[in-house]
Amino acid sequence: MKKYLLVSLTILFAAAFVWAADDAATADQNIAIEADAAVSWGIDFGPGGIRHGFNNEASWKVKFPIYKKADRTSTRGNVPVYGEVVLEGAELSLLSERKESNEKNDKVPFTVDGKVKGLKAKLVFYDVYLSAFSKPNFSANYAEIWKPIDNDDDYEPKDYRYKPAFDGFGTKLGYANKDLLGLDVGLKFGSDGNWKSEDGKKVIDYSTAPTQTNILTETKIAADEIWVNIVTGKTYSKDDTVPPGTYLQYKTKAGDPAQHSKYAIGFDLSIKPLDKMLELALTVNSTLNKGYSKGNVNFGAEVKSAPVDGLELKAGFDGGYAFATTTKDFDWDTVFTAQYKWVGAGVYVGSAGTVIGGYDADTKTRGRVDMAVFAKFETKADKDDATNLVEGLDAGVYVGMYQLLAKLNATPKEFPFFAKVWGAYTININDSMSIKPFANVWLETPHAQKVGLAYDVGVTYSPAEKVEVTAKWSQGKIKENKHEVKIIEKSATGGEHYGAFVLSLTLTY
Repeated sequence: MKKYLLVSLTILFAAAFVWAADDAATADQNIAIEADAAVSWGIDFGPGGIRHGFNNEASWKVKFPIYKKADRTSTRGNVPVYGEVVLEGAELSLLSERKESNEKNDKVPFTVDGKVKGLKAKLVFYDVYLSAFSKPNFSANYAEIWKPIDNDDDYEPKDYRYKPAFDGFGTKLGYANKDLLGLDVGLKFGSDGNWKSEDGKKVIDYSTAPTQTNILTETKIAADEIWVNIVTGKTYSKDDTVPPGTYLQYKTKAGDPAQHSKYAIGFDLSIKPLDKMLELALTVNSTLNKGYSKGNVNFGAEVKSAPVDGLELKAGFDGGYAFATTTKDFDWDTVFTAQYKWVGAGVYVGSAGTVIGGYDADTKTRGRVDMAVFAKFETKADKDDATNLVEGLDAGVYVGMYQLLAKLNATPKEFPFFAKVWGAYTININDSMSIKPFANVWLETPHAQKVGLAYDVGVTYSPAEKVEVTAKWSQGKIKENKHEVKIIEKSATGGEHYGAFVLSLTLTY
């Protein structure tokens, strides 16, 4: 780590010297260096016997921006009629990154890291615009469940999302005027494919049993067959020449037909009639022709309000009806959340065809209308944060229930209750030294036991800036990034987990 820090500081000094001549460049080229290392000793009391030993972990991120992330817009004069092209989130940098790990190999080379998030292009005629790229958004996604209380960067909102949608090439004709109540309204026109569309390639017909064939000489494949080598799994199709070997000989069927000459339409509206007091958004989208890929009609609406400082209210609804299915079900979800400084609450409800409703995407099995609720009280240590009550105090209480109706109607009946209580208080001894005791408790029903329990308690001592010594006792294990009835993986009760003690030293750069 010392060697690494020395190299990093050398590079940083050299870069600062090179860029010092150009103040503008220096401001733009922000070298980002983050690193930490930890050594820990821990003991886990089982079940399964006592296990103990040392663990080394380290992580770093060194980023040299070449082209700082930003939206880049084509230049234009101060004229009311113009064409505009926007590259969204364009960035380029050199990056060496290692996430927290105890691997022995510390060598992570620099790589070129860059991307363009997307491109948008439109023709503007005063306040009227016509999009040329990207494709119109024919989806509704205003209702989305909140994040789990224990989450990190690995949380995937799409795992719990109901988002009725279909794709299509096309354009949007709209009118936008920030001075007119922030109005943005537009019509979207799309098509499923175009004149360039082609039929899909022939595929294996699994309705017909294959024939096992053993060939001794090279053989050319017929137009209506696909051969699969039973050893390598390699596939051969029309006009391919296969080497000697043993193959499964399949018949084929036509691939997906070319999608073309089918159209869709949509409508978007967003407006702020009372500025932050009231914001409205609406979308309606529908395919117009039979045979449109994933053809459906979907719509969504959102209402947001911030009537007083610190209070945020939000309500959203999404609904969709698929034309091609035999069940002809209308699916929907809706959410309402309220947050006022320290206190927050929310309700999320979804139909039988949503994740909250128990829909199984693999088997297409529908569930039932179901709901989730939460309530939270939280205060953060930062005195500049809106939730701060006491400087240095991080504390809160969270209560949640997921798939409430399904569990209450199950046999036997269950009550899906989950709660977390946490607290940490930083005591500053002097300008560079501090001590922070902390505790977290998780509680849930149902569980293998009547009540599932997990907790950890400990203290973090910082003798100097960027140095932390932490002693922690924990019993029970939880799952992060999950909306589930059972969040506690192993409970402190019932002999599921006897506890673990970890003592660690962490150094941060």
